[in-house]
Amino acid sequence: MALSIGYAGYGVWNSTNDVTSKVQEQYAGGQRTFFAKDIDYGDPSPGNRKYLYITWAQKEGFVQSGVVGQHDDRGIELPD
Repeated sequence: MALSIGYAGYGVWNSTNDVTSKVQEQYAGGQRTFFAKDIDYGDPSPGNRKYLYITWAQKEGFVQSGVVGQHDDRGIELPD
């Protein structure tokens, strides 16, 4: 893996699931674009729009982050 997923959370306000291991698994499987979907990460806050937040560091240690909301057509793009 060319980068390290530091944290991934899915939810809104104080209702957030830690989905770090799931995102790491998806990335290791070749996925590079991530969307905020209940089907992938559960539903920690029924009836509310949720967000997916990911932090990652590349080999050089440079830390980046991204966030995407449910129903957004642009996802979080992670590098190889």
